[in-house]
Amino acid sequence: MTSGCATSRGRERVHGEVDYCVPAQVARDVDGESLDVRAPIATTPRLAQRFSRQDLLLAHAVGALEDLDTLTAPDSGLDEDARQALLLRIESRLLLFSTTLSSVSAELDCEATRTGRMATLLQSKESRRQNLLTVSSIVVGALTTTVTAISKNDRANDIIDISGGAASAGLGLAALFWSPSLRFTHPRNLLADVWWQPEHSQSFPPSLWFVLRHKDFSNERRHSILHNVRTRWVDSGYVEDPVGDAPYFGTGGRYTLDELQTRAQMLGELQAAVRLIHQDLQSLLTRIVSATAPTNRRDRGPVEGEG
Repeated sequence: MTSGCATSRGRERVHGEVDYCVPAQVARDVDGESLDVRAPIATTPRLAQRFSRQDLLLAHAVGALEDLDTLTAPDSGLDEDARQALLLRIESRLLLFSTTLSSVSAELDCEATRTGRMATLLQSKESRRQNLLTVSSIVVGALTTTVTAISKNDRANDIIDISGGAASAGLGLAALFWSPSLRFTHPRNLLADVWWQPEHSQSFPPSLWFVLRHKDFSNERRHSILHNVRTRWVDSGYVEDPVGDAPYFGTGGRYTLDELQTRAQMLGELQAAVRLIHQDLQSLLTRIVSATAPTNRRDRGPVEGEG
Protein backbone atom coordinates (compact mmCIF):
# COMPACT_ATOMS: atom_id res chain seq x y z
CA MET A 1 0.00 0.00 0.00
CA THR A 2 2.79 2.36 0.92
CA SER A 3 4.67 1.47 -2.25
CA GLY A 4 1.57 2.17 -4.36
CA CYS A 5 1.09 5.60 -2.77
CA ALA A 6 4.72 6.46 -3.27
CA THR A 7 4.50 5.46 -6.92
CA SER A 8 1.39 7.60 -7.38
CA ARG A 9 3.03 10.61 -5.78
CA GLY A 10 6.13 10.05 -7.95
CA ARG A 11 4.03 10.13 -11.10
CA GLU A 12 2.35 13.32 -9.97
CA ARG A 13 5.75 14.92 -9.49
CA VAL A 14 6.89 13.81 -12.95
CA HIS A 15 3.76 15.22 -14.58
CA GLY A 16 4.11 18.44 -12.59
CA GLU A 17 7.66 19.19 -13.80
CA VAL A 18 6.60 20.86 -17.02
CA ASP A 19 8.91 23.89 -16.93
CA TYR A 20 12.29 22.68 -15.71
CA CYS A 21 13.80 22.69 -19.22
CA VAL A 22 12.71 26.28 -19.89
CA PRO A 23 15.52 28.81 -19.26
CA ALA A 24 15.06 30.74 -16.03
CA GLN A 25 16.04 33.90 -17.92
CA VAL A 26 15.48 34.39 -21.64
CA ALA A 27 17.67 37.21 -22.98
CA ARG A 28 16.43 38.85 -26.17
CA ASP A 29 18.84 40.50 -28.58
CA VAL A 30 16.96 43.67 -29.46
CA ASP A 31 19.41 44.50 -32.27
CA GLY A 32 18.71 41.16 -33.88
CA GLU A 33 14.96 41.64 -34.12
CA SER A 34 15.34 43.45 -37.45
CA LEU A 35 17.27 40.62 -39.16
CA ASP A 36 15.67 39.72 -42.48
CA VAL A 37 16.86 36.76 -44.57
CA ARG A 38 15.59 38.48 -47.74
CA ALA A 39 17.48 41.73 -47.23
CA PRO A 40 20.96 42.10 -48.80
CA ILE A 41 23.88 42.56 -46.43
CA ALA A 42 26.21 45.57 -46.60
CA THR A 43 29.51 44.07 -47.69
CA THR A 44 32.50 45.13 -49.79
CA PRO A 45 34.63 43.43 -52.49
CA ARG A 46 37.50 43.37 -50.01
CA LEU A 47 35.49 41.39 -47.48
CA ALA A 48 34.16 39.08 -50.20
CA GLN A 49 37.75 38.18 -51.14
CA ARG A 50 38.79 37.32 -47.59
CA PHE A 51 35.62 35.73 -46.22
CA SER A 52 33.04 33.29 -47.56
CA ARG A 53 29.42 34.29 -47.96
CA GLN A 54 28.47 32.19 -44.94
CA ASP A 55 31.15 33.98 -42.91
CA LEU A 56 29.76 37.38 -43.83
CA LEU A 57 26.16 36.33 -43.23
CA LEU A 58 27.11 34.99 -39.80
CA ALA A 59 29.00 38.19 -38.97
CA HIS A 60 25.89 40.10 -40.01
CA ALA A 61 23.67 37.88 -37.85
CA VAL A 62 25.75 38.48 -34.71
CA GLY A 63 26.11 42.22 -35.39
CA ALA A 64 29.84 42.16 -36.15
CA LEU A 65 29.93 42.82 -39.89
CA GLU A 66 30.58 46.57 -39.69
CA ASP A 67 33.34 46.10 -37.12
CA LEU A 68 34.86 43.35 -39.25
CA ASP A 69 34.93 45.65 -42.26
CA THR A 70 36.68 48.35 -40.24
CA LEU A 71 39.15 45.90 -38.70
CA THR A 72 40.29 44.48 -42.05
CA ALA A 73 40.47 47.81 -43.90
CA PRO A 74 44.11 48.64 -44.74
CA ASP A 75 43.43 52.39 -44.50
CA SER A 76 41.28 52.34 -41.35
CA GLY A 77 43.64 54.71 -39.54
CA LEU A 78 43.21 52.82 -36.28
CA ASP A 79 46.06 52.63 -33.82
CA GLU A 80 46.87 49.28 -32.22
CA ASP A 81 44.80 49.91 -29.08
CA ALA A 82 41.76 50.73 -31.20
CA ARG A 83 42.31 47.62 -33.34
CA GLN A 84 42.55 45.40 -30.29
CA ALA A 85 39.40 46.95 -28.83
CA LEU A 86 37.59 46.35 -32.11
CA LEU A 87 38.82 42.77 -32.27
CA LEU A 88 37.69 42.19 -28.68
CA ARG A 89 34.22 43.49 -29.52
CA ILE A 90 33.96 41.13 -32.49
CA GLU A 91 35.15 38.21 -30.37
CA SER A 92 32.58 39.08 -27.71
CA ARG A 93 29.81 39.01 -30.30
CA LEU A 94 30.96 35.62 -31.55
CA LEU A 95 31.29 34.30 -28.00
CA LEU A 96 27.73 35.40 -27.28
CA PHE A 97 26.52 33.55 -30.36
CA SER A 98 28.46 30.45 -29.30
CA THR A 99 26.75 30.50 -25.89
CA THR A 100 23.43 30.96 -27.71
CA LEU A 101 24.04 27.76 -29.66
CA SER A 102 25.00 25.92 -26.48
CA SER A 103 21.98 27.26 -24.60
CA VAL A 104 19.44 26.21 -27.23
CA SER A 105 21.18 22.87 -27.67
CA ALA A 106 21.03 22.28 -23.91
CA GLU A 107 17.31 23.08 -23.83
CA LEU A 108 16.65 20.67 -26.70
CA ASP A 109 18.68 17.98 -24.96
CA CYS A 110 16.75 18.55 -21.74
CA GLU A 111 13.41 18.33 -23.56
CA ALA A 112 14.47 15.12 -25.30
CA THR A 113 15.50 13.63 -21.95
CA ARG A 114 12.23 14.72 -20.32
CA THR A 115 10.27 13.18 -23.18
CA GLY A 116 12.33 10.00 -22.88
CA ARG A 117 11.48 9.77 -19.19
CA MET A 118 7.79 9.96 -20.00
CA ALA A 119 8.24 7.25 -22.65
CA THR A 120 9.97 5.00 -20.12
CA LEU A 121 7.17 5.56 -17.61
CA LEU A 122 4.50 4.76 -20.18
CA GLN A 123 6.37 1.72 -21.46
CA SER A 124 6.59 0.33 -17.93
CA LYS A 125 2.88 0.89 -17.46
CA GLU A 126 2.12 -0.79 -20.79
CA SER A 127 4.31 -3.79 -19.96
CA ARG A 128 2.56 -4.37 -16.62
CA ARG A 129 -0.84 -4.11 -18.28
CA GLN A 130 0.08 -6.53 -21.06
CA ASN A 131 1.49 -9.03 -18.58
CA LEU A 132 -1.70 -8.85 -16.53
CA LEU A 133 -3.92 -9.36 -19.57
CA THR A 134 -1.77 -12.23 -20.87
CA VAL A 135 -1.79 -14.02 -17.53
CA SER A 136 -5.54 -13.46 -17.19
CA SER A 137 -6.10 -14.95 -20.64
CA ILE A 138 -4.07 -18.04 -19.72
CA VAL A 139 -5.92 -18.43 -16.42
CA VAL A 140 -9.33 -18.15 -18.09
CA GLY A 141 -8.33 -20.76 -20.67
CA ALA A 142 -7.06 -23.13 -17.98
CA LEU A 143 -10.19 -22.73 -15.86
CA THR A 144 -12.39 -23.35 -18.88
CA THR A 145 -10.56 -26.57 -19.66
CA THR A 146 -10.72 -27.74 -16.03
CA VAL A 147 -14.44 -27.03 -15.61
CA THR A 148 -15.41 -28.76 -18.85
CA ALA A 149 -13.30 -31.77 -17.88
CA ILE A 150 -15.10 -32.10 -14.55
CA SER A 151 -18.61 -31.38 -15.79
CA LYS A 152 -20.73 -34.22 -17.21
CA ASN A 153 -23.31 -31.93 -18.77
CA ASP A 154 -22.59 -31.63 -22.50
CA ARG A 155 -24.87 -28.61 -22.96
CA ALA A 156 -23.23 -26.78 -20.06
CA ASN A 157 -19.78 -27.70 -21.37
CA ASP A 158 -20.60 -26.17 -24.75
CA ILE A 159 -21.69 -22.93 -23.10
CA ILE A 160 -18.57 -22.88 -20.89
CA ASP A 161 -16.30 -23.58 -23.87
CA ILE A 162 -17.82 -20.76 -25.90
CA SER A 163 -17.83 -18.27 -23.02
CA GLY A 164 -14.34 -19.17 -21.86
CA GLY A 165 -12.95 -19.04 -25.38
CA ALA A 166 -14.53 -15.66 -25.99
CA ALA A 167 -13.21 -14.28 -22.70
CA SER A 168 -9.72 -15.65 -23.33
CA ALA A 169 -9.67 -14.27 -26.88
CA GLY A 170 -10.92 -10.90 -25.66
CA LEU A 171 -8.16 -10.67 -23.09
CA GLY A 172 -5.59 -11.68 -25.69
CA LEU A 173 -6.79 -9.07 -28.15
CA ALA A 174 -6.82 -6.42 -25.42
CA ALA A 175 -3.18 -7.22 -24.63
CA LEU A 176 -2.32 -7.01 -28.33
CA PHE A 177 -4.16 -3.86 -29.36
CA TRP A 178 -4.45 -1.78 -26.19
CA SER A 179 -2.35 1.36 -26.49
CA PRO A 180 -1.94 3.42 -23.29
CA SER A 181 -1.40 7.17 -23.33
CA LEU A 182 -0.68 9.97 -20.91
CA ARG A 183 -0.99 13.74 -20.88
CA PHE A 184 2.32 15.46 -21.60
CA THR A 185 2.63 19.26 -21.71
CA HIS A 186 5.27 21.54 -23.21
CA PRO A 187 4.10 25.18 -23.09
CA ARG A 188 7.40 26.38 -24.64
CA ASN A 189 7.65 24.20 -27.72
CA LEU A 190 10.75 24.65 -29.89
CA LEU A 191 9.40 22.16 -32.42
CA ALA A 192 6.44 24.41 -33.19
CA ASP A 193 8.45 27.26 -34.71
CA VAL A 194 10.46 24.80 -36.79
CA TRP A 195 7.24 23.39 -38.23
CA TRP A 196 5.40 26.66 -38.82
CA GLN A 197 8.53 28.74 -39.58
CA PRO A 198 7.31 32.25 -38.74
CA GLU A 199 9.37 35.23 -39.84
CA HIS A 200 10.23 36.03 -36.23
CA SER A 201 10.45 33.36 -33.54
CA GLN A 202 9.33 33.83 -29.95
CA SER A 203 11.39 30.83 -28.81
CA PHE A 204 14.68 31.06 -30.73
CA PRO A 205 17.13 33.97 -30.39
CA PRO A 206 17.00 36.26 -33.48
CA SER A 207 20.62 35.62 -34.55
CA LEU A 208 20.13 31.84 -34.49
CA TRP A 209 16.74 32.10 -36.15
CA PHE A 210 18.32 34.11 -38.98
CA VAL A 211 20.90 31.36 -39.55
CA LEU A 212 18.30 28.60 -39.42
CA ARG A 213 16.07 30.41 -41.95
CA HIS A 214 18.75 31.46 -44.45
CA LYS A 215 19.27 28.95 -47.26
CA ASP A 216 22.98 29.78 -47.64
CA PHE A 217 23.75 28.01 -44.36
CA SER A 218 22.53 24.64 -45.65
CA ASN A 219 24.83 22.30 -47.56
CA GLU A 220 23.17 22.65 -50.96
CA ARG A 221 22.04 26.27 -50.39
CA ARG A 222 18.67 25.51 -52.01
CA HIS A 223 16.57 25.46 -48.87
CA SER A 224 17.03 26.62 -45.31
CA ILE A 225 18.12 24.39 -42.44
CA LEU A 226 14.58 24.68 -41.04
CA HIS A 227 13.07 23.53 -44.33
CA ASN A 228 15.42 20.55 -44.49
CA VAL A 229 14.72 19.51 -40.89
CA ARG A 230 10.97 19.68 -41.44
CA THR A 231 11.26 17.75 -44.71
CA ARG A 232 13.22 14.98 -42.93
CA TRP A 233 10.47 14.74 -40.31
CA VAL A 234 7.87 14.17 -43.03
CA ASP A 235 10.04 11.81 -45.11
CA SER A 236 10.86 9.74 -42.00
CA GLY A 237 7.18 9.32 -41.22
CA TYR A 238 7.33 11.25 -37.95
CA VAL A 239 4.57 13.57 -39.14
CA GLU A 240 1.85 12.28 -41.44
CA ASP A 241 -0.54 15.22 -41.42
CA PRO A 242 0.72 17.88 -43.88
CA VAL A 243 -0.66 20.68 -41.71
CA GLY A 244 1.08 19.46 -38.55
CA ASP A 245 0.18 16.65 -36.18
CA ALA A 246 -1.15 17.44 -32.72
CA PRO A 247 0.22 17.29 -30.12
CA TYR A 248 3.77 17.70 -31.44
CA PHE A 249 3.45 21.35 -32.38
CA GLY A 250 1.12 22.69 -29.71
CA THR A 251 1.40 23.10 -25.96
CA GLY A 252 0.86 19.41 -25.29
CA GLY A 253 -1.82 16.74 -25.19
CA ARG A 254 -2.23 13.01 -24.88
CA TYR A 255 0.75 11.02 -26.14
CA THR A 256 1.09 7.32 -26.90
CA LEU A 257 4.43 5.56 -26.43
CA ASP A 258 5.23 5.80 -30.15
CA GLU A 259 4.42 9.51 -30.17
CA LEU A 260 6.68 10.19 -27.19
CA GLN A 261 9.53 8.31 -28.84
CA THR A 262 8.91 10.22 -32.07
CA ARG A 263 8.97 13.56 -30.25
CA ALA A 264 12.27 12.67 -28.59
CA GLN A 265 13.72 11.74 -31.99
CA MET A 266 12.57 15.03 -33.53
CA LEU A 267 14.14 17.01 -30.68
CA GLY A 268 17.40 15.11 -31.15
CA GLU A 269 17.52 15.85 -34.88
CA LEU A 270 16.83 19.54 -34.27
CA GLN A 271 19.57 19.64 -31.63
CA ALA A 272 22.04 18.13 -34.11
CA ALA A 273 21.15 20.81 -36.68
CA VAL A 274 21.74 23.57 -34.13
CA ARG A 275 25.05 22.12 -32.93
CA LEU A 276 26.36 21.82 -36.49
CA ILE A 277 26.22 25.62 -36.80
CA HIS A 278 29.36 25.62 -34.65
CA GLN A 279 31.16 24.64 -37.87
CA ASP A 280 30.17 27.96 -39.47
CA LEU A 281 31.29 29.79 -36.36
CA GLN A 282 34.62 27.99 -36.45
CA SER A 283 35.09 28.93 -40.11
CA LEU A 284 34.50 32.62 -39.38
CA LEU A 285 36.84 32.61 -36.38
CA THR A 286 39.56 30.89 -38.41
CA ARG A 287 39.39 33.53 -41.13
CA ILE A 288 39.37 36.37 -38.61
CA VAL A 289 42.50 34.94 -37.00
CA SER A 290 44.08 34.67 -40.43
CA ALA A 291 43.10 38.22 -41.37
CA THR A 292 44.52 39.72 -38.17
CA ALA A 293 47.50 37.41 -37.60
CA PRO A 294 50.21 39.49 -39.37
CA THR A 295 49.55 42.56 -37.22
CA ASN A 296 49.31 40.56 -34.03
CA ARG A 297 52.49 38.64 -34.80
CA ARG A 298 54.53 41.80 -35.29
CA ASP A 299 53.26 43.19 -32.02
CA ARG A 300 54.25 40.09 -30.12
CA GLY A 301 57.80 40.27 -31.36
CA PRO A 302 59.92 37.32 -32.48
CA VAL A 303 58.87 33.88 -31.33
CA GLU A 304 61.37 32.10 -29.11
CA GLY A 305 63.83 30.15 -31.22
CA GLU A 306 63.55 32.44 -34.23
CA GLY A 307 66.47 34.63 -35.30
